[in-house]
Amino acid sequence: MRATAKGEASEITAGARAKAEGINSVAASKVKAASDAATQAAQLRASIASKLSGLENDQEETQEAFDKTFFLNFGKRGELKEQIKGLKKEIQEQSKFLERAEKTVETANTALGKAQDLAAKERASADKIVAEAQAAAEKVSAAADKKATSLTDGAAKKAAELTKQAEGKASGLVKQAEQSEKKAAKLRAA
Repeated sequence: MRATAKGEASEITAGARAKAEGINSVAASKVKAASDAATQAAQLRASIASKLSGLENDQEETQEAFDKTFFLNFGKRGELKEQIKGLKKEIQEQSKFLERAEKTVETANTALGKAQDLAAKERASADKIVAEAQAAAEKVSAAADKKATSLTDGAAKKAAELTKQAEGKASGLVKQAEQSEKKAAKLRAA
């Protein structure tokens, strides 16, 4: 009976642990996905910021070259002016991309925070499931122990009663045997 109860308790806790592991696994995968998205967004933002910085440096260098070019050198000045114009346009585009990337990073970090909060709640839920299962398993084991103790105590009482009855009958039979022996001795003597 106790072995059966222990087996049932094991099944209860194993089932709860498996369910808890499943919940934790799903939550962990959501956190990982959100973390990966946040990392990718941050990398993209860093890449755009780096490119933007390079373009700004190119614009400054081109502007310095333009400023140093003799004002009557129309061909070179015109070429440098076009380069500056193109760089400004590209800087403007990259700035817009950077703004979008920063919004994406912010959104990804918010999603990551929410996923982490949800994962913490899921872990708490999983821990509660395991704790409830352990409590149920302990109740099953305690009930089995109580029942087994009750049966053992009942069997011991019954055995004590039967032993007492048997001793009483044996004592009566011994007395009868002694009386019969006495009668038989009298009959032999007579």
